[in-house]
Amino acid sequence: MTLTLTGKKAALGVWTHLIEPGDPPPERVRQAPIKALKELVTGTLVDDRAERWRTRYEGLSPDILSGTFPINGHFLVPGDAHWPLAMGDLGDVRPLGLWVLGNTEVLTLPAVSIVGARAATNYGTSVATDLGRDLASTHVLVSGGAYGIDAAVHRAALAHHGRTIVVLAGGADRVYPAAHRELFDAVLISGGAIVSEQPPGAAPARHRFLSRNRIIAALGQTTIVIEAGYRSGALSTARWAAEIGRDVGAVPGPVTSALSQGTNQLLRDYGVCITRANDIRELLGGIVPDSFPVVSETAYDRLSERDKRVWNALAPSRVSSTPAVAQEAGLSAREAMTALEFLKTMGLARSIAGRWIRVKA
Repeated sequence: MTLTLTGKKAALGVWTHLIEPGDPPPERVRQAPIKALKELVTGTLVDDRAERWRTRYEGLSPDILSGTFPINGHFLVPGDAHWPLAMGDLGDVRPLGLWVLGNTEVLTLPAVSIVGARAATNYGTSVATDLGRDLASTHVLVSGGAYGIDAAVHRAALAHHGRTIVVLAGGADRVYPAAHRELFDAVLISGGAIVSEQPPGAAPARHRFLSRNRIIAALGQTTIVIEAGYRSGALSTARWAAEIGRDVGAVPGPVTSALSQGTNQLLRDYGVCITRANDIRELLGGIVPDSFPVVSETAYDRLSERDKRVWNALAPSRVSSTPAVAQEAGLSAREAMTALEFLKTMGLARSIAGRWIRVKA
């Protein structure tokens, strides 16, 4: 699938292929991207970085240069209906635009960013799950889609019928890590979004993770760190949040744990101690928004036919074995198991001692 853009929006889409996020564009690119592209091609664009941008421009496909981009999603720019105004807080390093898969509306809803270690402990993932569960009905949960704390946050939102945003360091169309394909699918089906300022197909290079963190920080009304070593990328998200005027919280951890050294230091420097969801609500001013309205299209409605068959094969009041579910759904045991694990991620099925029960959609 492709996305076709025209005019200024198409030009901004091209510019996202040329400029690295950590290399802020001149204001001319933001205000007059079409004219700036023409000047780049003719060699009249006055900027020390023009040569590196021209090198990338020459490598772009004719389709992209004509405004056709290889993504089945959206490209939001300032002025669009669901453009998150909070991006303006980033000043000169605000993104030119955001490539989005899924529901763009969630970018404008009250949100909390929660990040932490990839190699999280059971303690860290348990805390992330508890906080995510308690916040899911009133806030969109924002994180980076990585292993550990990030994944626990996204899964907590899904399991409690909340919405979540995954902010990637590569293109929104590139699942990273690859093992999280089903998790990302669940995010989209549940009415969440996958977001990146990187263009479709962009690789998640190391330096892009650090620049990506400012997007996570800006999307949340506050940023919470759960487990982080001294050199953790999660701490850069906290620093970005502090720099743009957001409150920052951290969950304390054992003084003997390397994964708590960063969060404990954050508490000494400027972070607020977080032990429960109400601590986060205090950071937000104590004002709790109304629970999100029920969308007309439920998570069930957006399931694939395979997953609907498996959900319907489950009973709400008794447990069923995987072979029994497979037989009822008319699928192989492997297909049924894959669907059951996906429904579990979505919060639409629960496993009890290796058997399965339906959860209300």
